[in-house]
Amino acid sequence: MEFNATYYVLEMITFLLGLTLAAFIYVPYLKGWMTKRQQRIETQLAAAEQRQKEAEKLKADFEVRARDLEAQVGATIKEAQAEAQKTREEIVLSARKEAEKIMFDAHAMIEAEKKSVVKEIQKEMGAMAVAIAEKIVRGSVDAKAQDRIVAEAVKEMGARKN
Repeated sequence: MEFNATYYVLEMITFLLGLTLAAFIYVPYLKGWMTKRQQRIETQLAAAEQRQKEAEKLKADFEVRARDLEAQVGATIKEAQAEAQKTREEIVLSARKEAEKIMFDAHAMIEAEKKSVVKEIQKEMGAMAVAIAEKIVRGSVDAKAQDRIVAEAVKEMGARKN
């Protein structure tokens, strides 16, 4: 293969002519495509920055709401505790009043029972005195006889109680 300068020059001219034509045809198309791509990337970056700002704003808003909610929950818990303490105190007071009433009623019942027993004893003592007097009048009036009659009367009274 020999070097042919004519072919070389013609190939160079063809190459330069093709390059020039390609530059006029494809370069504007490539420039347009690159410009559109750059604009699309810039738009996406701007949108991403906007979303980032919105996310930060939402996060700040969420934090404020969370603090407010915590404060409300704390206040509600304190109110519930205060209400529970008040209810507890009311229940304790009511129970104490009820216990005092029961104690008063029990004392009244005991006192009534005591009076009833005293009256019953008085009746029995009266009956015993009458019985002793009858036996003393029927029997001789000596001391031994009186002691024996009283002992018998006491035994009879004991037998009646059982």
